[in-house]
Amino acid sequence: MLNFVFASCTDVCPLHSDLIARVQAMINETPMKDLVQFLTVTTDPKADTPEVMKAYGAAHGLDPHNWTFLTAREGQAEDATRNLSEQYNVRFDPLEGGQQMHGVVTHVIDRGGRFAAKFHGLRFDPLNLVMYVNGLTNNVKRP
Repeated sequence: MLNFVFASCTDVCPLHSDLIARVQAMINETPMKDLVQFLTVTTDPKADTPEVMKAYGAAHGLDPHNWTFLTAREGQAEDATRNLSEQYNVRFDPLEGGQQMHGVVTHVIDRGGRFAAKFHGLRFDPLNLVMYVNGLTNNVKRP
């Protein structure tokens, strides 16, 4: 699962992270725990250092066992991760005061690295996402 946030967000990022933490907790109670990786990319790499993102994850109850936070590499442009989010059709437009206008999307990437689904907003039932991911990780062979 892939999503984009920035740690200083005062709007929906904290709510999105809390929702994904609920999904992660449900998945981590199953054998999928070692099959599913959660990936959060910051869209504010200048401010969101690895230490900041580690604290952000802990504050939102994210399990580092299968949760990874990514930021820009040293020397990359400040907007590199925002440009990456745009490749997934999620814009993060800088505003005054360090905030960014953006939507909320949870992306599901399959084992082959292919885009599988988008869960928009904050109102989806976490169980629906867990069941969808279960379908991707299930190796049942049909006749």
